[in-house]
Amino acid sequence: MTLATDRGVSPSNSGHFLSARALYPDITAKGLRAVSETVAARYYIPPGMLAKILREADPVVTVSPGAVRFEGFSACCSAYARMDLTPDALEVSHSRNGTTNVDFGAELRGALANVGRDTDFDITVSQDAVGITRDDTTVVERKVPLPLRWIRGFAELQVAQAQMQPAFHLSRIAAQRFLRTLPRSKDDSARWVSVRGGIAAVSSRPADGAVLLRGAHRLRLLEAMVSRSGGMDVFSAEATGASAWSLDFGSQRFWLVLNAEPWRGFSGDGGTLSAMVSSSSDAVAAIRAQLNWQDRIDVPALSSATGLETHIVEDALAELAARGLVGFDLGRMGYFHRVLPFDLAPLDDLNPRLKAARDLCEANAVTMTPFGAEVASKDVVHKVDRDAQGWRCTCPWFSKHGRQRGPCKHVLAVEMQLERLA
Repeated sequence: MTLATDRGVSPSNSGHFLSARALYPDITAKGLRAVSETVAARYYIPPGMLAKILREADPVVTVSPGAVRFEGFSACCSAYARMDLTPDALEVSHSRNGTTNVDFGAELRGALANVGRDTDFDITVSQDAVGITRDDTTVVERKVPLPLRWIRGFAELQVAQAQMQPAFHLSRIAAQRFLRTLPRSKDDSARWVSVRGGIAAVSSRPADGAVLLRGAHRLRLLEAMVSRSGGMDVFSAEATGASAWSLDFGSQRFWLVLNAEPWRGFSGDGGTLSAMVSSSSDAVAAIRAQLNWQDRIDVPALSSATGLETHIVEDALAELAARGLVGFDLGRMGYFHRVLPFDLAPLDDLNPRLKAARDLCEANAVTMTPFGAEVASKDVVHKVDRDAQGWRCTCPWFSKHGRQRGPCKHVLAVEMQLERLA
């Protein structure tokens, strides 16, 4: 089978990434529909911006040797969904590495509804389109521009996931019961979820080992899928409060990653900034040369192959994530290689804090002291020093956000200055 770019028209082989039949069509269709529903969701966006944002909603599709991945953000960038299909989920007639992004419209969502276990369900992916054939009906969606905030969100998300650790596992029954207790309407109150005797316990107060969950209604998306899963795995990052909720279907896996606050998108978190300051262009180039669509990038092996220390490799991978060249898979607890379909523009344009920090350095605003540094900014001198958790600053931005949204521009400027002095 080949892709019908319009019904009955085939693409050139040079831009044809995948032709495959889904072996578990009901699960695959539910997962793809959940990705589409996440992309169409608006958990926090001023109403006046909604029409423009929904016009820019478009999942990204990656074909690689170990998985076909469909991924995308909610309109507000506070929730991310990904459906991973391993080779055991597909009967593949053609496969070639590649990435594209298309609009999942109402017609495609309709084709994904009510797909049964015996439905004929085929997927085709090319450089400029994705096609879904259900029985004898084909729906094709075209490539559209990727929104700027998504480019930043994809970069930040990888670092956010790399900081996460496994929190707990729920059996299928326990996960079903937990999801049924969640609010159906918008609810941004803070909850903490932990497991006691195999059952999810929800509290309004923090506890050791509990996972922070704000905007619990965002998890209701999983309820329609959980009955066919082998259970739910939960991961969390204590420093940022972000969490990941995953349903395991054996040959397929669905991920829903939530920022700590529904009104805050991943695109503004700033988790990649310190790594981008400390990584060297030579190290990034050396690591990039080793990338070959790996489904799990082995950091010690890269360190051995390049002669670079492990922490330098990790910083380089974080910058490559910011450039859209690697993603992070919590299931494998490692980065994977993929190339996002956007122009790799200068990173300063995508990271105002990074540009502001460079401006401070170029203006000689950073003065190193025995205890840290002083940074002159807008006629105010801010003190930057270290504690047990890392750098801290006396500026209002750090007082408001702490370390939850990455370093402030003054901390970044100090890190840049230290790199120059090294």
